[in-house]
Amino acid sequence: MDRATLQLVAVGAMFVASKYEEVVPPNLPDYKFIADNAYSKNEILKMEKDILIALEFDITVPSAYSFLLRFKKVEKPTEKLFYLAQYLIELTLMEQKMLVYQPSLIAASALYLAKKILLREIGKWTPKLQ
Repeated sequence: MDRATLQLVAVGAMFVASKYEEVVPPNLPDYKFIADNAYSKNEILKMEKDILIALEFDITVPSAYSFLLRFKKVEKPTEKLFYLAQYLIELTLMEQKMLVYQPSLIAASALYLAKKILLREIGKWTPKLQ
């Protein structure tokens, strides 16, 4: 791979990553400027597309925390309950045995256990949460 192509791949990768990571990602003219106008907008967009196709658009996996945030929208738990569930999720990060469980199951279990600990509720799983 020549140097010009490698630089275009780097610009395309930064373009993809910034859309994923940044709250306000830089726009396309900014990336043209970063590359010293060596590439056209179409070349950068094509490289972005090529990178995403090579990755099969598989750039992330949902985490247990993202599922907990979804449960939070539905359930509207107290702050204390939410933070306890979040803590329980974080405890699973230190246990290699927990890697076999789906993130959605870990989040649901953490919320269930937090409710049981703080509210002494058993089996209180609403249809919305299901």
